[in-house]
Amino acid sequence: MNSLPEVVLHLADDLPAEHASHLAELLRSETLLDWERLSHLLRTAIPNLDTQERLRRFIAEWQALPQPPTPGEMSLLLGSVSAALAHQRQKQKIELTWTGPRSPQISLRRTDQALIELISGASKRILIVSFAVYKARNILSTLEKAADRGVEITVILESPEVSEGKIAYSTIRALGASLREKSKIFIWPYAKRATTPDGKIGSLHAKIGVADGDHLYLSSANLTDYAMNINMEMGVLIHGGELPSRIEQHFAELIGDGTLAEIAE
Repeated sequence: MNSLPEVVLHLADDLPAEHASHLAELLRSETLLDWERLSHLLRTAIPNLDTQERLRRFIAEWQALPQPPTPGEMSLLLGSVSAALAHQRQKQKIELTWTGPRSPQISLRRTDQALIELISGASKRILIVSFAVYKARNILSTLEKAADRGVEITVILESPEVSEGKIAYSTIRALGASLREKSKIFIWPYAKRATTPDGKIGSLHAKIGVADGDHLYLSSANLTDYAMNINMEMGVLIHGGELPSRIEQHFAELIGDGTLAEIAE
């Protein structure tokens, strides 16, 4: 059985603010827990099949609560939660990152500048995930400076030992001796990877950066000089919201359950 906060969140999450406000206003005028009337009232308020199905589930979950709140109380809860979610979404900022030819059609952040900004702004933790590392001197130097000011650096890389030739050189050594000493480095062990029926293994192909659980960088670009300067690469830089923290927690879970293994240099 869902709790009251979960019931409200299931409805309000991703619901347009104007729809939530309209539903809250309708509930405010009701005084009785007449489930048939409430269901009809809410489901006819918004002529959208997906929303009507969500409202059907909402009424069922509301009715199943041990002590269902009155329509007036639910109106207040729905309005408050919707306003909080809208405020959180407004706080989130998304920018596009790009390496390659420019056009006048859209404003794009340089890939290297975006990643350097993310690393330079970190005060507690940085997570970096990359398939390849090669001659990305400015990025690696910025990571080392972050480590020197006390930021915890976690790096997750593909490696030649378990990539079946997809990487021909040591990505770990490409970090440089100083950064290796100041970071926690993880790989995806061969035994933990999915395989095809003919025995081919999956690759650690993600390119991700997370700073302090508040800023998230997702890109096609590896940590290489080519990716930062001459390739055609695109990504996003997300500030705020819940996604940076959730991605950070996702990789913490993969480390905690042994899917990713720390290596000692």
